Amino acid sequence: MPSYELFCGVTSALVVSPIMTLIDTSIIKSQLNKINFKNSFIQTSNDYLNKKINYKRPFGIMFSVYASTYSTANLVEFYCKKNNVDYKFPTLISTSIINILTISYKDKEFSKLFNNKLNSFPKISYGLFGIRDMMTIYSCFIYKRDFMNYLSNYMPKNTADFLSSIIIPITAQTLSTPFHIVAIDLYQNPNLKLIDRIKNIKNLYISVCIGRIIRVIPAFCIGGFINDMLRNRS
Repeated sequence: MPSYELFCGVTSALVVSPIMTLIDTSIIKSQLNKINFKNSFIQTSNDYLNKKINYKRPFGIMFSVYASTYSTANLVEFYCKKNNVDYKFPTLISTSIINILTISYKDKEFSKLFNNKLNSFPKISYGLFGIRDMMTIYSCFIYKRDFMNYLSNYMPKNTADFLSSIIIPITAQTLSTPFHIVAIDLYQNPNLKLIDRIKNIKNLYISVCIGRIIRVIPAFCIGGFINDMLRNRS
């Protein structure tokens, strides 16, 4: 039922949003104040605990990002299968659009927490961010199912679902990280030569990739597995 698909999406978002609120506000503070993520995470945690930052609004924004993303993916897949339509392309496009739009709004609003404004990015950087996010959405809501079905031939379905929910989104970050690095690099260093951009990817890849993996684990690995478990109960 469509209402149950919404319930699954909203419930999954409720589980992942508390930690993702802390992680993402820490990332924004780290970027704006040019401090490492560890120190930013500690400072932001203290800000929330000491009520220097009101947790309710950031949490509400973060919850809307994941509730809309999971619910869109669930509903599109539900209606496609109900009408015997291949769900993959419609799910990829619709969910990516919702995810990209809500994340852009989230980043803008989170930046205001620290009395800063995000400078506008070049259009090509937004395009690279779009590719990055579509790769994540494809891995989490489409290819993961193909991999899960393959693993199900060798192990229980729940185990296959859990492993695919962890492995596939993490693997996607190893592939999408260069797009993320170049997008930021084009913004920070618009006149850099191609060879220098390639060197920048090599120098930053490991640290940026680890950061993106840390972010995707609660957001889509754990959240995706919870979403699947709930949907499979129907």
